[in-house]
Amino acid sequence: MRKNNYLKCLCVAVALLATSFGASAQQFETSIYLNGIFPVGKFARSYEYNPNGLNSFVPMDLEQVATSAAPGLAATGRFGAWFDVGFGQLLPYAEVSFMWNSTKGSIRSVYDNNVLNDSAKSVAVTPTYFNIPITLGLKYRYDITPIVRPFAELGIGYDLMFITSNGYPTNSQITDKWYAYKPDGKLCWTAGIGTYLGEFVSVGLYYVGLGNHRIEYSSKAHIADVGDWIPPSRRYISQLGLRVGFHF
Repeated sequence: MRKNNYLKCLCVAVALLATSFGASAQQFETSIYLNGIFPVGKFARSYEYNPNGLNSFVPMDLEQVATSAAPGLAATGRFGAWFDVGFGQLLPYAEVSFMWNSTKGSIRSVYDNNVLNDSAKSVAVTPTYFNIPITLGLKYRYDITPIVRPFAELGIGYDLMFITSNGYPTNSQITDKWYAYKPDGKLCWTAGIGTYLGEFVSVGLYYVGLGNHRIEYSSKAHIADVGDWIPPSRRYISQLGLRVGFHF
């Protein structure tokens, strides 16, 4: 219920923002961004695999999921309108991003080399992380020259997180080691700096805090020996990004 309320408020804010643009906007702008993203904090933290512990069948369960994330890719669509504020330009905007991260190569190697692969006749798969933040924000730009046009921006919104299942596929001989996760949505925020290179291209560096997500096992995929007693975990998901923007 709370997730739906957050999304409804965000949609209303987008609608109000859009209707206020028409009368006084100097220039509308639609942007497409391509991003390289780099996990930081707990999202990037590695753990040491213990072959004699709980994870002897599958390296990553609820106690480690949403850690050991590798650098990934993201794409962003944004719509806004520029306003002249006398000492620069201000752009209120709405955007949607799609972020993708795999797990680190060291973890994938553990999966590939697991001694149970031969007996299972199948290689276990690692989880993959997807985040979809929906954001409202403000960008300030000051034109030093027609080519060099630095900016700073700040946004707040709501992040939807998805984690793919991992472990041995259900069609393998090991049928009780298939982990499915159910993260909740959280408020998120982003901040960035950069510069336009002329009118149609920009480059920037940004930080995005995607929220302290609560992660639990999906009710459709409980594992008999661990799924009933491991409590939900929390992971703060955050990333640094390098962004190239194309503006129309």
